[in-house]
Amino acid sequence: MNIKLIKAFKEYNETKVLDIDELQFEENNIYVILGSNGSGKSTLINIISGLNKLSGGKILYDDKILNNEIRKEISIMVQKPYLFNTTSKENILKGLKFRNFNELEINNAFEKYKSYFNIDNLLNKKSKWLSGGERAKIALLRTAVLETELTILDEPTASMDIESSMIAEKLILDMKHKKKTIIIVTHDVNQAMRVADCVIFMDKGKIIEMGNKNKVLKNPENRLVKQILNI
Repeated sequence: MNIKLIKAFKEYNETKVLDIDELQFEENNIYVILGSNGSGKSTLINIISGLNKLSGGKILYDDKILNNEIRKEISIMVQKPYLFNTTSKENILKGLKFRNFNELEINNAFEKYKSYFNIDNLLNKKSKWLSGGERAKIALLRTAVLETELTILDEPTASMDIESSMIAEKLILDMKHKKKTIIIVTHDVNQAMRVADCVIFMDKGKIIEMGNKNKVLKNPENRLVKQILNI
């Protein structure tokens, strides 16, 4: 899915928290968004996902305005994901059942994705008994199994240990197939280098640097980005 924002902005109490002249996400790419707290990262992805609305400007999905059919092809893992008060397995399958996948499709998707993490001991465990890292794994799998055209992940590995984060990154890289688009928000510059095709730096609601990960992370032009990266 190709996404394009044109003269897009968001205001709260007459203060612009997002101000983007033009921004395009192209399919078959992983985009990583970096920036300090309050830079507009979460606002941007919430608007792209349809969880929030622009105050002005427009956003197009394959040149179309957001509608119910497009919504079906967008999935998002928010920074603090909500898990239903049921088992881990049921949480992973919730989205598939809600979207009326048949039993064979559900079973195939479940077997394919649960193999990434060693979670057999968690499958029948209620979500309220899971640790932060375990909840993050279940939430990531719940999002990944949908295989939507656009997947948005907000700090997906923030609660995971190093080993689990590496597995999650492999899963994210494997998700980039069949012309999928993946957008990730993270504070981890090293993670951006490992998984991104394109890196976007934001500050005060604006994009201050964007491009190929090697260019942005190794030879940025923006002074603030240089300072953040200690270059």
